[in-house]
Amino acid sequence: MLVDELIAKVKEAEKKRTPKQSRELLIKARILDKNGYYDARYFRKETVEKSKKQAVAS
Repeated sequence: MLVDELIAKVKEAEKKRTPKQSRELLIKARILDKNGYYDARYFRKETVEKSKKQAVAS
């Protein structure tokens, strides 16, 4: 499969994904932790703290 085809396939899958499925995918990819904040293992402390502050402000 060519890269262009793969990108098109991923974009189509994204359109069909629910917000819950998107969140689960981000957790599985270890971008977010189970609480919905950036995963501290892979992001700087400042970034994690900003995501927590934004969640409280919302």
